[in-house]
Amino acid sequence: MALINKMERISRNSKVHAEVETSYNVVIKNGKKYVQLNTYGSRERKQKGEVSQTIQLSEEAINKLQEIIKNEDY
Repeated sequence: MALINKMERISRNSKVHAEVETSYNVVIKNGKKYVQLNTYGSRERKQKGEVSQTIQLSEEAINKLQEIIKNEDY
């Protein structure tokens, strides 16, 4: 599991990965909200339907992601 508070842009050779199923929920701790994303792995995964990765985004990270999306013209 990972909690993301900050993001910065880097130059890196990246590729588009295989599509996976994803769910989300909102977690509240000490009055702060976090968006949690759960991924379930590729279709070829042996243990289907089991969470393979969990990422939590703080309010700061969500704001940064919205800024990235706006500035990259999505």
